[in-house]
Amino acid sequence: MKKTMVIFGLLAVLGFVISGCSSSVDPVETGTTLEDFGSFKPTDESPNFDDADIAELTTEAEEVEVADPAALSPIVTAVENADVPEIYTMRVVWGNLERDSGVTDLTDWSGTLTLSRGAVIVKRTIRFEPGQDYLLPRYDSLGIIHPEVLNYVSKTSWHFDGLRLNLYIPPSVTDEVVTLTYESENLSMTFNIDELEDLDTLISIGFGNAISFQSISYDPTVSTRGSLAGRWGRDDEGNGIFYGKWIGAHGNLMGTLKGEWGTDEEGNQVFAGKYIDINGQFEGLIKGVWAIRGVGHNAAGHFKGRIYNSELEPIGMLKGHFKRGNNCKSGYFAGRWCVGCPNFSTDETL
Repeated sequence: MKKTMVIFGLLAVLGFVISGCSSSVDPVETGTTLEDFGSFKPTDESPNFDDADIAELTTEAEEVEVADPAALSPIVTAVENADVPEIYTMRVVWGNLERDSGVTDLTDWSGTLTLSRGAVIVKRTIRFEPGQDYLLPRYDSLGIIHPEVLNYVSKTSWHFDGLRLNLYIPPSVTDEVVTLTYESENLSMTFNIDELEDLDTLISIGFGNAISFQSISYDPTVSTRGSLAGRWGRDDEGNGIFYGKWIGAHGNLMGTLKGEWGTDEEGNQVFAGKYIDINGQFEGLIKGVWAIRGVGHNAAGHFKGRIYNSELEPIGMLKGHFKRGNNCKSGYFAGRWCVGCPNFSTDETL
């Protein structure tokens, strides 16, 4: 049965929606010595940590750039030339985020994304399989492009698909509330555009399937914010690990990250790791806390932490959500990072 949700104001926990949960642990206060980062040191590494699994995530097949004809719309030009352009970058991923290889049945995620006013521009497709997953034409039978509506075809089994988008909101003299609506056979959701400033939510559909929404405001001149995505699972010894891509605000690959998660001696659910650039140069240590809700295939969690420089001084934040996997090549996480941004929801707890 399709789930229908309308979200205005703060995202709440409704059904299987995972938004902010609660913890008294502040990642800033969990320690600032090198021992707090385990085996991770502020040193350079080989690209991708010389790890084949991490390198696989950075291949061109993972995300493919799209030349969206709707990007030529006058709406896009008008927003980009506005005194204060209102642009959001969004990453939407759907499917079996736990990457359960035992799943063989296809789930149809074909759907529509609609802005009530503005333009939805595709920047990249994520893990689209040729012949099975594709974008539908952006123009009608008269050859007119409708940039406010995006239609696509997508089916998944044990994996996931997704889209990286830019949303352009033209200025208006009215008090009209702009909304973004997602519609598929599995789920219908409507977001108030104000929520896209700092959106982070994961919705479990059942049987291992889920959909992840993340977005931040976008400024083409700023490179101090971005996203991250990858695997959140366990190694062959059962230890919690995560690894993935460090992505810039423009959707460009900036580097990779690698870390460990678990429970410390005091019972705190913590993680620690490291971020390097695409050449392996050290960029930052990361450390924070995580929390999880639900059981079985409906279990999902959030994480929040700080980014530290080589002097172990906090320089930024990262946070996001995850679906925990059973091995090093399963599970999923998606997050956002910010360096030097004082208003990156620092008061939000897990």
